This record gives sequence, C-alpha cells and structure tokens, in this order.
Amino acid sequence: MATPTQAQPSTPTRPPDQQPVIAKLWIAHGALWFLLIAYCWTMWVVSGDFTPNTLGRGMEPLWYVIAVRVVEVFFGIIVSAWIIWKFILGPKFRTGRMSFDGLFFLAAWLMFFQEPWIDWTTYQFQYATTFVNFGSWLRWIPGWSSPNAQLIPVPAVYGMAYLWMCGMLSWCSSRYMARQRRTDPARGAVRLIFQTYALMIGVDIVMELVMTRLQLISYSATIPELTLWAGTDHQFPIYEPFSWAGTFVAFGSIHFFRDDNGRSLVERGVDKLRFPREGVKTFARFLALVGVAQLCILFTFNLPYWFYALHAGPMPKAFIEREWRNGGVCGPKTAYDCPDPRLPIARISSPTNRIDLKEATPR
Repeated sequence: MATPTQAQPSTPTRPPDQQPVIAKLWIAHGALWFLLIAYCWTMWVVSGDFTPNTLGRGMEPLWYVIAVRVVEVFFGIIVSAWIIWKFILGPKFRTGRMSFDGLFFLAAWLMFFQEPWIDWTTYQFQYATTFVNFGSWLRWIPGWSSPNAQLIPVPAVYGMAYLWMCGMLSWCSSRYMARQRRTDPARGAVRLIFQTYALMIGVDIVMELVMTRLQLISYSATIPELTLWAGTDHQFPIYEPFSWAGTFVAFGSIHFFRDDNGRSLVERGVDKLRFPREGVKTFARFLALVGVAQLCILFTFNLPYWFYALHAGPMPKAFIEREWRNGGVCGPKTAYDCPDPRLPIARISSPTNRIDLKEATPR
C-alpha cells in the first residue's frame, strides 16, 4: 500500500522592495522641475527680459533707499555668504562630499523660482524698483496668466532670501523638532509638527510685520475683511503667516524625518540604485530634494494665494500711484487697470481689462 506524500510547507514570498522605484519617481519628478527652472531662467536671459526695471527709481524717500541697501548688503551678501560657507562649501571642502545640509539648502535656494508665482492669478504682491532687480522670468512659465509679468521687479536679494529665510527657517524647524524629541522621546509626529508650526507662525508674523511696515514687501491686493490696516501701504493679511509657516515646517519635516542612514523621505531607496559614480548619486539625491521643495512652496503658499486673489479687494491707491512700487505692471499709464473686484481679471492674452465702471455697475 502506497504511503501518501506529505505536502511541503511553502516558503512565503517576500514582497518586492518598492523603495528603489519610489526613489526613481522622486528623482524624475525633481529632474522635471530642474529642467523647467533651467528653461525659464535661460529664456529670461536670452530673450531680453533680463533687464532692470528702474521705473520711478529716485522718487523714493531717502530712508527707504537706505533700508533697501542695508538689506541688500547685510542679508544679501553677509548673511548669505555665511550660510553658503557654513552649510554648503565648508563641509564640502572638509570632507570632499556634499553634506545633506548642503543639498538641503541648495534645494531651498531653488524655491526662489516660485517666489513671484504669487502674482500668477493677479498682481497681488509688490516689490520695488529700488532694489537691484532684472525684471522677472514669469512670462516664460507655461500657462502663465497675468500680463506685464516680465516687468515685476523681483529683487536679487530675495533670491538670496531662500537661503536665509526659507532654508534657514526650515532648518530651524527641524532643529526645534529634534529639541522636542530630546525633551520628550515619546512625543508623536503630529504634535512635533503642529507645535513647530505654531512657533513658525509667530516667527513669521514678527518678520513680515517688520517687512511690510518698512515696505520691503507689500501685499497689494488682499481680502479686506481678513487684513490688518486694510487700504494702507502696509496692509497685512492675517492669513499670510499660515502659508509661510507651512512652507517652513513642510520642508523642515523633510530634514527632520530621516532614517538611520540619514536619508530623507524622498531619498530612501537611492542607495539601492546603481550609479556610474558617487557624484551622479549625489546629484540624484539633490534632484529628489529639489522636487519636494518645489511641492512644499507650491502647495503651502502659492496655491492658497491664487485662491485668495480671486476674493481680494481693490489695490490701495498708494500701490498704484507710486511708480517705484508698481513698476509699470498695471495702472493708468498701462493697458491694464490694477486689481479691483469690479474689474475683469487681466490675462496675458487680453488687450486690456479696462471698462467704464459707471456703465458696468448694476443700478
């Protein structure tokens, strides 16, 4: 009589490792952003748009010119140079490799690409032609909407601000999370993030109140009911700190939540990929960080502001009449009236948005 054969227990199959695939997606995503930045900035330079907007320069009060030059020299040169040496070049020279902090600050620096995107829907944020500027690259962004965007005088010093503001405050957010974790090792991620978010809201309020009061930046079209000192040249939307704080904490979380190998969320799996040399691998990590940095500022800052712009009140006269603030982007001397809820929203494809308000007003 035959003896029945016992079935051998099957060995459970290990699910495929998805980390390398996810890492490739993050790298590819970052590469697309990097190519878009390179394209827009190249076209900005070769097209002739890379031209200083000096309209109204010389009409500013002396105290304002002094304030601008102090910011340009102290923050734009001294503070920025310290950050570049401290986090980027210094570690590179000492170790021969780019540190994570170095890649992190470089990725934060490229957030500058989206600095003037707040004006995509309408001209709701102003700088000043007093600053060293070369216009803007905005009209080369696929799908750009508002007209005369090449005239927006984006200050060169605010390009450096993505080191000493976005980069540094994101890094500080990470350090504050680390401090909380040392104080209370059991503290969960949600509390870490929201407590840091509350702190960054406070930091941003102080910082931006000073900047708007000195008119180093201006929120020129805001929702009146949600604005302090509405209608003045230093109006301040109370919803503003929630956006910038979100950017700092979102990117700071990328810095803080790293694995045992020091890899951030978007880098995990990169060590399982094959690269011809270490430098290519480092660049791939950089691309992944560039991509997530662009998402951080896009979703926490620019997208909310495009919505706010649709509900903004009229631009105060000070921002229209002062050419050194307006830069010739809108106003009576241009084909486009400045933002006003009674007017059509100007588009880059429209010859004008000017209408007779008396005839357009319902009776």
